[in-house]
Amino acid sequence: MAKVTYDAQSFSLDRRRLWLVSAAMHYPRIPRGLWRDRIRAAKQAGFNCIETYAFWNAHEPEPGVFDFTDNLDVRRFVEIVAEEGMFCWFRPGPYVCAEWDNGGLPPWLHRVKPDRRSGAMRLREGSGPFLSAVSRYYSAVMEQVADLQVTRPVAQGRPAASPTRNTPGAVAGGFAGQGAGPIVLLQVENEWFCRNDEQEEAYHQQLIRLLREAGAEVPLTVCNQLWQPVDGTIHTWNASANLPADLRQLAAVQPDAPRLVSEYWTGWFDHWGGEHADTVDAGKHFYRMAAVLAAGSQPNLFMFHGGTNFGFTGGRTVGGPSMYMTTSYDYDAPLLEAGGRAGKYDLTKRIATFASQFGGVFAHLEPAAHAVAVAPDEGDHPPSVIHQRGGRGGVTFILRSPNDKQKQATLLLPNGLSLPVPLGGLRAVWLLTDTPLSGGVTLDYTNLSPLAWVDDRLLVLYGPAGAGGLVSLDGAQVEVTVPTGKTPKVEHVNGVTLLVLNPAMADAGYAHPEGWVVGARALDQHDEPLPRRGWPTRTLVMPGGEVTKTKQSAMRRPTAPSLDAWQAAGCDAHLDGSARDYTVTKGPAAFDDLGRDYDYGYGWARLRLPESSAAKAVKAISPGSGDRLHVYRGGKFERLVGLSVGGNGLAPAPLRGAGEWVVLIDNLGRFNYGPRVGERKGLLDHFYAVEPVRLPKPKRRPQNGPDPFALAGYVPQQRRGDVRPAEAWVWHVKPAGRRPVVLELNAPLRDAVVKVNGEPVAVWHHEGSAGFQRFVLDPADDGPFNGGQNELELAFFTPAERDAAKPADAGVRLWQTTANLTAKAEWAYAPWSPPAEDAYAPGTMPKNAKAFDRPTWYRATFRVAGTRCPLFFDADGLSKGQLYLNARNVGRYFVQTRDGQDVPPQRRYYLPEPWLNLDGDNVLTLFDEHGFSPHRSSLVYDELGPYG
Repeated sequence: MAKVTYDAQSFSLDRRRLWLVSAAMHYPRIPRGLWRDRIRAAKQAGFNCIETYAFWNAHEPEPGVFDFTDNLDVRRFVEIVAEEGMFCWFRPGPYVCAEWDNGGLPPWLHRVKPDRRSGAMRLREGSGPFLSAVSRYYSAVMEQVADLQVTRPVAQGRPAASPTRNTPGAVAGGFAGQGAGPIVLLQVENEWFCRNDEQEEAYHQQLIRLLREAGAEVPLTVCNQLWQPVDGTIHTWNASANLPADLRQLAAVQPDAPRLVSEYWTGWFDHWGGEHADTVDAGKHFYRMAAVLAAGSQPNLFMFHGGTNFGFTGGRTVGGPSMYMTTSYDYDAPLLEAGGRAGKYDLTKRIATFASQFGGVFAHLEPAAHAVAVAPDEGDHPPSVIHQRGGRGGVTFILRSPNDKQKQATLLLPNGLSLPVPLGGLRAVWLLTDTPLSGGVTLDYTNLSPLAWVDDRLLVLYGPAGAGGLVSLDGAQVEVTVPTGKTPKVEHVNGVTLLVLNPAMADAGYAHPEGWVVGARALDQHDEPLPRRGWPTRTLVMPGGEVTKTKQSAMRRPTAPSLDAWQAAGCDAHLDGSARDYTVTKGPAAFDDLGRDYDYGYGWARLRLPESSAAKAVKAISPGSGDRLHVYRGGKFERLVGLSVGGNGLAPAPLRGAGEWVVLIDNLGRFNYGPRVGERKGLLDHFYAVEPVRLPKPKRRPQNGPDPFALAGYVPQQRRGDVRPAEAWVWHVKPAGRRPVVLELNAPLRDAVVKVNGEPVAVWHHEGSAGFQRFVLDPADDGPFNGGQNELELAFFTPAERDAAKPADAGVRLWQTTANLTAKAEWAYAPWSPPAEDAYAPGTMPKNAKAFDRPTWYRATFRVAGTRCPLFFDADGLSKGQLYLNARNVGRYFVQTRDGQDVPPQRRYYLPEPWLNLDGDNVLTLFDEHGFSPHRSSLVYDELGPYG
């Protein structure tokens, strides 16, 4: 049986050292028919490993009911990784974050009944019910992939999942079919940013035990930024900037394991109402990748390819009250949402190809040999030269600030030779010295950056156009001039073919089965070069130096199809409350209490109020409900309530009682990160008429910081036992008429424990709570709040700053409920789903944007002749809703509010090629929450996607 081991520098598979250059992509965010295309795009960019999460809530939609079919066929995804000759880093959770709904945790966890011995369900800690559910999930997901670990022998009668193609040099050091599969690492949990040593044994060690019992054999990693030591695992690091310093510190703390960046963030996610996140431009990204390698670390690019939040899978995150993920998970990643390759891909390809091709150099470096260097801090700094050496030679990186105008640097090599290094406009330059290449050749030195060593004969190098290059092989030096045009330079020295490229050629170059091709934008499924715009001729250089040139022309963008004959279907039966699928309930209910049909997306609620209810409008709230509540009274629109863009914000909404209310409940995504992971969705509370309570200036009470672990075993950003001098703010509150009061906290505030009459009831994280949260304090509940005088306390973890805001301006509000508007209502719920086929009525669509001013379904057809270029739906003129292609849920769209306010950043939505019909009609279906007309919407071909 094979075995994966490691030391302070690298991993080894049966004593063969590995150097992982990893690309992150998530199989549920990529249509199954495109898995190989996206994996091959990573392989062509030089990566030798694919990292992916497994999403628990996708695989186990109901307790004990598992789905590993279609887009969730994780086994097939991992097999394709192996077939492409790459390793796999598998991260099964149970919690994964990833901007995915609920961080991957199933919403049905709230339906699990409390265990008599171990109590109620407590997420992400050593809770018996939670660990029991995790055990079942681990067993199921590992049953799919356990035998695809590199440690497993090939099963009798089944061939090894060896590469189907041999592309010379594409994935040096990659998986080569030596075991049953490519999985070389497994991660346990994710981003557990808390220090509670009790949970190390009660939770983390139990997860390790469960994963090992389910068949895990390879090394296990964790990425909690060293918050919590976890014995038996390798700590990794997640970050974007400052990585050289962080990774040196990681090596000092963990000297016996290799340095891994489990998430080097190549970009960032987008949220509705924000601008497209393009904060990491291609040059900065190139610099940061080089800095990771200069620190002797193995990178995982999160994300290399983001993909799409299909359906309702996009989550919600911290940083504001309406941070809901867009449908595009483009992430400003090197490989764009629809598979496009732009500047960031090209620069990624340069350095990833070098890192994997010469992985043997990195894997044999001396792990403790970190010389003092100018700190690369991404601002203005002198060129930073970082040199490391080991048993397979030395590697030197020159990292430069964006404002450095130096054209050349002179390095003093260990043998005393002065080596002039042309810099040009490159922010990162790398060199190799004393490096033995396969075939018995030694690269003594070069002042150009190596890219690849192909077939033991072809050395590919690049440098600034027009620069003078020096290459010494086995003591023989040759001088070359880097070409300035589009024709590569070929030289011969000591039986080695030198292929010298400028940066543009490097970006247009790919490893090819016959050598190295220049002038391509990609290789197709048959390894044939695809034409690159601006390159009328492509050049193939073979290992022996033979050169062939081929004329080519780039693909023209096809004419986009038109959308024919829009039809509409209303939601009248649900809006007027007559739909037969309404089911009467006892009162407010969370979606996760109502069953699987309500777990994601929308739901309908019908509230029949007695005629005695007040008909006059009053200011009302439903404290724990969200994210958007479309309230209809008597079938007519009354109010949109909620925190997201287009809602009423934080203020109570004017609502009238009496008659019949229908509420379209919109779940825009559960928290994927922070202390409120596991939040519940739906119409959770009654509607209360409220009046503001004027809070006096609080009494400030110096005291030690509170113990938040009295409430939970996992409290983000806190250390158990870390008690410091702090303070508390105290008010005294007496509810009027023994009615509930609503405590509202709105940023900015410091982290605190909310206490009532000395008893902790909640932890408030001013950032982690998304800047806004309401707590209902009801004297009728079995809790510390009573109908008399109550002490309300915010026990802060830290003392006030000198310039702290006045309490009245610090975001603490109190609302006194004056009436429960829906206490005597008959409550009923109905699931939301597309209408029947015969519900659509043909007709001319009105040009007025607000065609119906009520939830409406639309449908149109179109035809396509091919799938050479990605197709997008431009939602111009619509409001917010859901998009389907041939009955597949593409995802949410949100382009404007009911009153016409523009909602950035996404207007175009990807229609995946495998979901298109080429031999008949394609059906595009929309659900528009406000019934805006789709007459301005259209189909668009675009290689670069929604932000290209």
